[in-house]
Amino acid sequence: KEVTDFTVKSEESYEDNRIRLFLHSPFGQHEEHGYLKVKSVSEEILSIKSDEAKSVWLVPDYCHGGELYIGLEDAKNLETMSLLFQILEGSENPDADSFVGNQKVEWSVLCNNHWMDLSDFILSNNIDNFLKSGIVSFTIPRQATTENTRLPSGYHWVRAKIHKQFDAVCKVLDIVSQAVLSQFKDNDNDLAHLQNGLPAGTIGKLVNRVPKVKSVSQPFNSFGGRPLEEDTSFYRRVSERLRHKNRAITIWDYEHLILQEFPEVFKALCLKHTKDNDSLSPGDVTVVVIPDIVDKNVFDIYQPRVSKATLNEIQDYVNALNSMHVEAQVINPDYEEITVSLNVKFHKGFDESFYEKEMILDIRKFLSPWAFDSTKNIVFGTELHVSVLVDYLEDLPYVDYLEDVLLTKTGENSPKRVIGPSKPGAVLVSAKTHNVNSITNICNKTPEVEAEKCQY
Repeated sequence: KEVTDFTVKSEESYEDNRIRLFLHSPFGQHEEHGYLKVKSVSEEILSIKSDEAKSVWLVPDYCHGGELYIGLEDAKNLETMSLLFQILEGSENPDADSFVGNQKVEWSVLCNNHWMDLSDFILSNNIDNFLKSGIVSFTIPRQATTENTRLPSGYHWVRAKIHKQFDAVCKVLDIVSQAVLSQFKDNDNDLAHLQNGLPAGTIGKLVNRVPKVKSVSQPFNSFGGRPLEEDTSFYRRVSERLRHKNRAITIWDYEHLILQEFPEVFKALCLKHTKDNDSLSPGDVTVVVIPDIVDKNVFDIYQPRVSKATLNEIQDYVNALNSMHVEAQVINPDYEEITVSLNVKFHKGFDESFYEKEMILDIRKFLSPWAFDSTKNIVFGTELHVSVLVDYLEDLPYVDYLEDVLLTKTGENSPKRVIGPSKPGAVLVSAKTHNVNSITNICNKTPEVEAEKCQY
């Protein structure tokens, strides 16, 4: 609860005041007092217009989104820090509200138990609100302190804060300090590495030794390189350029311009006069893109998505090439999960408990083949018939016969024998689990017949 009249304006009254309010946080505690806020304003730690400087809180005020704390050891004031944030791109929640307009991640540094805004001290920020990997460089302000009670002492603490759900940003794989960006320069070198990038750990030392640099390491693969263009690729690109003339007008133009400019995109589907769920929206174009998942870090292999940062880049690119009367929107596909329910009789000698799990895995391989075989593609607009699934499952070596095979799509209550996507930009995928029940023998003895009759 906010206390609006709990403000002390002089140092003498602060020392004589018997009320000392301390707030406990998950990592420590700190004193909350009006005089300390006034003092922080005079030391240019807090802005006089900020909400933190105006209010004193009876209980800690926490962000409703997420916070990331980074402790810097042996760092000095006025020193420049470069931190590499390795991001698992595409791992953000597609249903969470993303950043729009001027919304962004707020950076601050801990100074005398108060968080000072770091915006004016950031030299470069290439991570696009934690949506792609990059380097963040900033200068540690002179007001920053290492002896704080709110967080463990001995470190300069930097905080990244968002006012959205924590899963609106991608997962962070690693944070590495002392980071620099190097670029390949061709000196008649072997260019084979440009096809798949330079593996992590390839660079281990400098060509010309620098006395102040103790060691050099390359923790992650290189990125952004392209091999020399082959004749086939050259003639294809030139032929496409003669057709679309670097302008996005037709559906074909949108799809091929995106595939040419963004190699990380495997497939693009352009939908005319479409926006969100409205397929009759003149002047709007929606492009659905699927990422290239071969030898890539993918958050969910069953439902691969392009990161929000890449979607923004593609959208800006195509809107610069189309008509001023058309607005293009680039999105990920809507993946609609299918759950299979069936009863199965296994051949004699096959363990039912084991092969029930094996059948669930085989169903997933059938519904989402790209997750298990890199040569399989994700296809838009295909329907699934029970007969096709039954034909596939009955060919499995451990299956005798099937009963009551039904399909259910997520969000629908009634099972069906034929299921299709609800809209053109949707893709049918396998659910993570399925309902597979083994058929057991039911034996009954009747007084009229001495022999045992078994029902299956």
